[in-house]
Amino acid sequence: MLKHVKSKMAVKSSCLCCECSEFFSAMADKTRQEIIMIFVHQKEFCVSDIASRFTLSRPTISHHLNLMKRSKILSSRKEGKEIFYSVNKSYIKELLTSVANDIDCCC
Repeated sequence: MLKHVKSKMAVKSSCLCCECSEFFSAMADKTRQEIIMIFVHQKEFCVSDIASRFTLSRPTISHHLNLMKRSKILSSRKEGKEIFYSVNKSYIKELLTSVANDIDCCC
């Protein structure tokens, strides 16, 4: 029984580690940090609006946005040909709360 409980905890911890790794790797990039800061003033932006705020090309911005979407930092919805992005606050809060709880348990 104890081995089973430890096994489940290891899987949960392993999954959390993977998600944290993706999140922190994605957020380690300065451009992606700047993209997140755009959402302070408005809840949702299309790719064109985000790209217009940078000197980087639209394909480069799209690359950053897709990486952030794969890391669950951003959510997206499609309207016609345009894709709109917003911050996935609930996921970020849940992930960081889990990290804080794990730190409380081990330290």
